[in-house]
Amino acid sequence: MSTLSFPLHPDEWRRIREALRYQARDLHHRSYAVDAVRRELLWEEMDRCLQLADQIEVLLAEPEP
Repeated sequence: MSTLSFPLHPDEWRRIREALRYQARDLHHRSYAVDAVRRELLWEEMDRCLQLADQIEVLLAEPEP
């Protein structure tokens, strides 16, 4: 995959993508037990995890050269 700057096998990128999604779910779950300020920070981090997972998914969908 030439578009990914760190050379990993596509299966490894898929595992990273799924780990990011798992982390986002965990952050969302933990956000219920904290105050509003902390919840906002957790949701921001959750969004970052999901955005990165989505970027990896797009890159994985691109045909290899």
